Amino acid sequence: MFVAQMTPQVPVPEVAWSSFAPELAPTATALVLLLLIVAGRHRMVVAVPTAALALAVGAWLVTMDLVVPGAVTIALGAAAPALVLAFADRPSLIPPWGAGLSLVGALVLTLWQYAEVLAPAGGAIEPTTTLGGAVASDGIAFFTRLTVYLVALLVVPIGYGYLRDRGIHRGEVEPLILLAVVGMTFLGAANDLITLFVSLEILSIALFVLTGLARRDRRSQESSLKYFITGVVASTILLYGMALLYVATGSLSIPAIGGSLGLVTGPTIVPVAGLALVTVGIGFKVALAPFHLWAPDVYQGAPTNITALMATATKAAAFAALLRLYLVAFPALEWLWVPMLATLAAATMLYGAYLALVQGDIKRMLAYSSVTHAGYATIGVASNSAAGLSATLWYLLTYGVASVAAFGCVIAVERTRRGEVTLTSLRGLGRTSPSVAGILGLSLLSLAGIPLTAGFVGKLEVFRAGIAAGLTWLVVIGVLSSVVAAFFYLRIAGMMFLEEPDEAPELPVLSSGLTAGIAVSAVLVIYLGVQPQVFLQLAENAAALVR
Repeated sequence: MFVAQMTPQVPVPEVAWSSFAPELAPTATALVLLLLIVAGRHRMVVAVPTAALALAVGAWLVTMDLVVPGAVTIALGAAAPALVLAFADRPSLIPPWGAGLSLVGALVLTLWQYAEVLAPAGGAIEPTTTLGGAVASDGIAFFTRLTVYLVALLVVPIGYGYLRDRGIHRGEVEPLILLAVVGMTFLGAANDLITLFVSLEILSIALFVLTGLARRDRRSQESSLKYFITGVVASTILLYGMALLYVATGSLSIPAIGGSLGLVTGPTIVPVAGLALVTVGIGFKVALAPFHLWAPDVYQGAPTNITALMATATKAAAFAALLRLYLVAFPALEWLWVPMLATLAAATMLYGAYLALVQGDIKRMLAYSSVTHAGYATIGVASNSAAGLSATLWYLLTYGVASVAAFGCVIAVERTRRGEVTLTSLRGLGRTSPSVAGILGLSLLSLAGIPLTAGFVGKLEVFRAGIAAGLTWLVVIGVLSSVVAAFFYLRIAGMMFLEEPDEAPELPVLSSGLTAGIAVSAVLVIYLGVQPQVFLQLAENAAALVR
């Protein structure tokens, strides 16, 4: 007689699709765009079934009272055959338009998620988790989505014409950008170490390929190789640090790690070593000194639109992971990491500002500027408070829109020179192309933190958080660094508006997508500097974490 053995049932984690609904739009769009590329002339064979499936799913969502997700699904599905028909003679326009529409849909779903799921009463966000606690739906995840999707939506149009001019635009560019963006947003929502590492690798692999798009450009290939090697080393260090945290706590969940470390009464050498290694790994992504050495070469060699994406969206996602790790996993070790991060922030601000002074290449200068701004944002993290959390999220948004505007103007100049853009390339630009020079000057003023710009409000918030946390000495260093940084920003403005142009100046090339991208970025720089209340309130509401 045989006795049937009962096999233990594996618990199926609950999946709250609304928690990562915004990521479904760019993910599905990336897959459809890749299929359209493979289909070649038979694109309608892919587009029509895609539209039919999206219509069915969207109608079902509407019947389930999910009107906004249903409408977005139907609209994106209908866009597939519409774009194929509209750009039958120029199929290369299908990927950028499809990517742009999916990012608009992701932004709409992000706002819907905030209004209907995260903060249904219109007040503070109510943190939740899904997928067995692996994905958090809280303030950091929401604001990271807002920043990353907005920045990516600005980056896509400014890069198409530039890549076409250089002969390096291929159909897989926009799908790779979308996959990188999805990795960034999941990094901001990662609530356990596995999800965090996988998200980091998704965005990193996509960016490894995108930095080396110019196959015949030695600088692009060099930057891609350097980014790959240093990225792999940093990921290995990060993974080893995660392993030590697992050894110390027996858990991969970030909140559970924080709870376990709070109960540790014995030797702390293992968790401290894990904290140090995790700091090195994440510090590479946010380009904190001395882990920033990859940034200048990679930013200079990569295509400029990809540089803009790395300098803004990637930094926002990495800082989201940094905030979650330190505020949730390491509160018991604040005696160690607060002074450590404060020291790294001070070194980053001073070192980045000093080296930016001596750069002749604009992209390298903006790379060191990016390093400096990572130091400013770290002040909010080191504050170890709700105000510091909100200030950091807000600062990354203001830095993002200003940097996209600056890189967009660099692209306009670079398209005429077909090479590097130096300080002398901008001489007299205010007289030959006042609109480009004006937007570039505005973005530089914002990066310098001049009043009535987004950058001023961003710096003000992180400095206020630092002073409230007792880090006055760090804020003083931040102010000194801002003074040094203002010098090289204003030096560029002086060359554009106070010096005479060359005898036969080459005018910047402005396509419709590039014009729209830098114009919207400039409007946001002014709006966030003059009327920041709405987004500041969102940042304050975002100070709600899954713990």
